[in-house]
Amino acid sequence: MSIIEILMQPGFLFCVFHSSLNALSESTITMSKVLGIDHGSVRLGIAVSDPSASVAFGREVLKNDKNVFAKLKAFITEEGIEKIVIGYPLNLKGDKTQQTIEVEKFTEEFKAALSEPHYSTIEFVLWDERFTSKLAADSMLESGMKKKQRQVKGNIDIISAAIMLQSFLDSSKNIGSNTGSSFKF
Repeated sequence: MSIIEILMQPGFLFCVFHSSLNALSESTITMSKVLGIDHGSVRLGIAVSDPSASVAFGREVLKNDKNVFAKLKAFITEEGIEKIVIGYPLNLKGDKTQQTIEVEKFTEEFKAALSEPHYSTIEFVLWDERFTSKLAADSMLESGMKKKQRQVKGNIDIISAAIMLQSFLDSSKNIGSNTGSSFKF
């Protein structure tokens, strides 16, 4: 019997598919979404990864006001977020700026807002976000986005969050490479 004849046998594809599913379910692949936040004093750009933490998608912009933590908590619960990556703005020399201090304060307040036990396993990462706003502006231009859409300030925040999160995801997949910088806080 040829390979083609074997493949054509009734039930063969089911067996292959079924054993592939068993192998997948027995593997150690973890499926968890990652939330990316581009922090600004007025707005937060929000991005989220796919369940395999491979691809970042720009989602929305949130007003940075007294309700922001409640909105983020609802988003975390709805999406099943297990890790939060917050853009960490440093100057070109790698030194802290006033915005860096604001991000550190925001991160501490966010951690405190997630004090309930079911949020205790969420990991926070501060990720170098230098040049993401410039890359976002360039990508809007290159994509052919109309000038009116480019002028909507929230769009650059969403795209910046997606670029920053994708940088983190790519670096996480390339264990041992130096493609980005995270900071312990």
